[in-house]
Amino acid sequence: MAKIVVTAAVKDVEAWLKFKPEMVVQMAAVASDGTSYVAMDGSNQVASTWDVPDMAAFQAAQTAVSPEMAEAMERYGMIPPVTIYIEK
Repeated sequence: MAKIVVTAAVKDVEAWLKFKPEMVVQMAAVASDGTSYVAMDGSNQVASTWDVPDMAAFQAAQTAVSPEMAEAMERYGMIPPVTIYIEK
């Protein structure tokens, strides 16, 4: 099982942290065991790690973000771009 790291800037770190339960539900079809991280320097940079059992399914899901996920990302202040790192 591969592990990924997702990084982004957010408008409000505390609001983004409240997004986690919704993010877990949205990612459940392609990833599990999400963990959230905030920048130690107090900036607006955040990250999350996920276990991905099927990388092809995960990548297919990323090419077409659902309207619900896009709306949730905007509501919780995620600032594009989102960068995804894949464990090698």
